[in-house]
Amino acid sequence: MKGKLIVIEGACDGIGKTTQYNLLKEYLIKSGKKVWTHHFPTYNSKQGILTEYYLNGDLGKPEELSPYLINSIYAVDRALTWNMELKEKYDEGYIILLDRYTTSSQIYQSSLIEDENDKKSFINYVNDYEYDKLGLKKPDKVIFLTANYDVVKNMRNKRTDNDGVKNDVYERDDELMRKIYDNSSFVADYLHFDKIKCDKNGKLKSIDEIQEDIRKIINKI
Repeated sequence: MKGKLIVIEGACDGIGKTTQYNLLKEYLIKSGKKVWTHHFPTYNSKQGILTEYYLNGDLGKPEELSPYLINSIYAVDRALTWNMELKEKYDEGYIILLDRYTTSSQIYQSSLIEDENDKKSFINYVNDYEYDKLGLKKPDKVIFLTANYDVVKNMRNKRTDNDGVKNDVYERDDELMRKIYDNSSFVADYLHFDKIKCDKNGKLKSIDEIQEDIRKIINKI
């Protein structure tokens, strides 16, 4: 029996995505599920080396590059990781739990596209290229965490656990991060992600409250 593929996605960095991802992993394992996890980009790996070049700024700023080129850089990582690691586990019936996926490219890279029709064309292109042409599995469920931007920005400024490239090309640019945040809701609505509002009355909800909302969605799969 084939497995399931679940993606945890966020409006932008700093919303507590990784914390919720780890809690969901523990919950699924305790529920008796076979779970395999992966975080994209795949840092410190052969398949992820191009993404590290890009995030370091070696290829230029995001707005100086074609979003299609940037997506291709990330797609190499995803396609190689799928074929080298994830596909086998999926075929064995594991729940594949991902921290970011194709969905991140659709959020981040389409934020560089102003025209709405062109934006939709890019999002559709990623679906066709990665799922149909490269053979990656389409997610069974995308959990999208969002909150008021001021709450997210405050959390991001306090964050100390970034396990990737420190102060990458996105984190250096507050204006770009705001654009990505604004764009994320458009993508989430267009692709029908399951949205979870992580704040209430100007403050972030408790970790347990957010996790409970996630479990309600996952238990329906």
